[in-house]
This record gives sequence, structure tokens and C-alpha cells, in this order.
Amino acid sequence: MVTNLVVIMSWGGQGRVALDAAVAAGFAVSAVLDDSAPEGMTERSGIPIVGTPDDWRAQPGGTSFLVAMGSTQRRLEIGRAILEAGGNLPTVVHPGAWVSPSASLGRGVIVMHGATIHVDASIGDFCIVNANASLDHDVRLEAGVSIGPGVTFPGTVTCLEASSIGAGVVVLPGRTIGRGATVGAGAVVTKDVADGATVAGNPARVLEPRG
Repeated sequence: MVTNLVVIMSWGGQGRVALDAAVAAGFAVSAVLDDSAPEGMTERSGIPIVGTPDDWRAQPGGTSFLVAMGSTQRRLEIGRAILEAGGNLPTVVHPGAWVSPSASLGRGVIVMHGATIHVDASIGDFCIVNANASLDHDVRLEAGVSIGPGVTFPGTVTCLEASSIGAGVVVLPGRTIGRGATVGAGAVVTKDVADGATVAGNPARVLEPRG
């Protein structure tokens, strides 16, 4: 059991949900590093805020970290820095989630309440799988992917590094979501999504940058 876990949070909501998942999973959370707390706030859920995410290096030896930021790139940056420094990044699975014994979960993965991860799925380091998402057989997530609440992957879907899948998205089997791509909430993805693209709608279409 991890007895000295520091949760690294940012932008509020995602981190608070992850903090709840860690506590529900039985982790002893000793402190929070949070750059989104309102001025004057000194704790989250009764756990002291002791700095911002960049203060992780100042934590005592033997500290474990849960990097729970919503930003995929920031989560990758800090998670990889902690690993390079020899730090520990445990995986947190809410007791209300279900993970197949044949699925593999990387370091620092967070699986929220009601999520299901099915046979032979592969979840890379620092991925977040939010509440009630369903990742069916042979789904593959590379490092740092964010899966929103209620997402449905019927099987054999691949999400490349740091891609972000919004709430309620459906991706058809065999499709690939490109590196750093964003899929807007409620989209139905029927074709592969290119690296860095933002898509939305049913069927999902590329959104052009606004001038």
C-alpha cells in the first residue's frame, strides 16, 4: 500500500475527481500540489495543499505521485520528469471500475468509477479513463491519453500519444485517433483522425482553426 501519495492537480475538476478515486481505492494521500486552487484555499477534501505542480521535486524522499492534470501534454511532461528522476507513479483504479485480468495498465494510469476496460486492452502510462467509459477488446491507448466520461470504444480502437477524447464520444472499431488530436464531446468517429486535428459532430469532421 502506498502510504505517502501526493496528488498533482491543475485546472480544478479533473484533479478533484482523481483525488476522490485515489482515496476510494485506499491510497493514503498526504498532500496535494495544485495550481488551480482559489486564493486562500489551503486544502482539498481535508488534504493540505503544499505547493504547485512544479514543487514535486521538493517533496520528501519516498513520495509517490499521482499526476492528475487534465492537460495531456502537461501530464506527460511532469510524469516523465518524475520517472526520469526515479520517482514512483502508482496506478489508481477506483473500486467501482472493472478491468479485465488480461488488460495491461501502465504507470500512473487513473481509472474512474464505472469505467470498464476489457480483454487484451493496453493502457499506456499517464492515461486517464473517466467515469463510465467503456473500452472494449484490443483497445490501445498510448501515453497521456485522456478518455472522457461515457466514451464508447467497441473494440480495436487506437489512440496515439496525448490525444484527448471528449465526453460521450463513440469511435467505430478499427479507427485510429492521431497523436495530440482532440475529439469533441458527443462525436461519432467513423474515420481515422490525423495527428493534431480537432474533430466534432456525427459523423466527426475536422474543425478548421478560427482566424
